[in-house]
Amino acid sequence: MTDNRSDLTMQESRAARRLARLFRIERSDRVERWRNEALWRLIGRRRRLLDELIRLDVERRSLAAPLSPELGTAIGELALEVSQLRKLSLARIEALGGELRRRQGAGLATGLRDSAAGRLLGRG
Repeated sequence: MTDNRSDLTMQESRAARRLARLFRIERSDRVERWRNEALWRLIGRRRRLLDELIRLDVERRSLAAPLSPELGTAIGELALEVSQLRKLSLARIEALGGELRRRQGAGLATGLRDSAAGRLLGRG
């Protein structure tokens, strides 16, 4: 029984490390140059690993197996990668929002505009 528990924690640890690696890859600058198909494959692989990690966690908890130090470290690394990717994603969203506002005319004033309609009257 304990062999099964330790095997589960090892599998869960490996899955957490692989998932953290995928988040690290997604956070790199190289990903921005990838084709859409490759990005969708990355997302699919991440989804499958997350499903596997959830399944292993449920199974380990059903056996009342405690977290091993290795699994705790792997989960900590995964949490750090997710947090860093979240910050990067929020910064990208903010940059895209700023670009969209500029394209819609909400950027710096470049001339005189007519009241709320925003019709350009002249440039300074």
